[in-house]
Amino acid sequence: MTFRTAGLSLAIAGMAVGCGRKHIPVESVPELGAPECPGADSSATRLASGHLRSGPYSPEPGVSERFELSRTACGYVFRARQEWSLDASDIEVRYDETLTPVWAWKRMTIPGTKRPDGYADVRRYELRAGPVFITRRSADGVLTHERLLEGGRESSAPGTAVGAVIGPGRGILTAWLRRSHLAAGEKTKALVLDFRALVETVEVVTLERNQDDSPPGMGRPVRVYTFGGKETVFADIDDVVIGDLAGLRQSASLSTPEPPPLPTHGEPDPRRSP
Repeated sequence: MTFRTAGLSLAIAGMAVGCGRKHIPVESVPELGAPECPGADSSATRLASGHLRSGPYSPEPGVSERFELSRTACGYVFRARQEWSLDASDIEVRYDETLTPVWAWKRMTIPGTKRPDGYADVRRYELRAGPVFITRRSADGVLTHERLLEGGRESSAPGTAVGAVIGPGRGILTAWLRRSHLAAGEKTKALVLDFRALVETVEVVTLERNQDDSPPGMGRPVRVYTFGGKETVFADIDDVVIGDLAGLRQSASLSTPEPPPLPTHGEPDPRRSP
């Protein structure tokens, strides 16, 4: 699925219970701070950006996503915002020089709430200390810490570091595509943190590049990638995501009006929250 829905969240929660406990409460997590170096953001070079939204065949209308991937003195940074009628998600991911994710942050807000903070649920994902550690501040202000296991097992053994992340929207997959450098017909596997839903998972996921194709609404041949054996996205020759099989398309290619922007509930603050 492209988007986080209540049904999807409940389904994944049920899977987590059925497959064994994967979220282990802990007293604290490693406090390594957001990975950065002096002047990294001011000297950042934008490598890729996009504005995607629901096309005429999308099953979930009114979705809009903007994203940007930049190169810094310390690696890469990805930022995005996805909006639709049920919620808005702001995300930031930090990568090292090999485009391996080392830290991620997500804030989810509810458009219809009257609370100034948007009833925000804020989460930080630390990937540099072995297992995935999660720090969460719920909309009620409760701070919790968890250790996330891979399929119910520890994922801290050598060679099992998280190699890619999947978050709200599709643009975030750009980093994984560019890191993998796949030719048509090739595939690769990575340990993936998926934080789209309310219940996160860490699993080994296969990414495969299929033969180039010309999907409806694209107007030209594009690169076709499938991950997890069931989700398909389209990318340009620079491996920047430009749509998906569910009907997401570049905003500039659509004749329909863009949905009005949702309240931002303040600027994202990854370094000082949760």
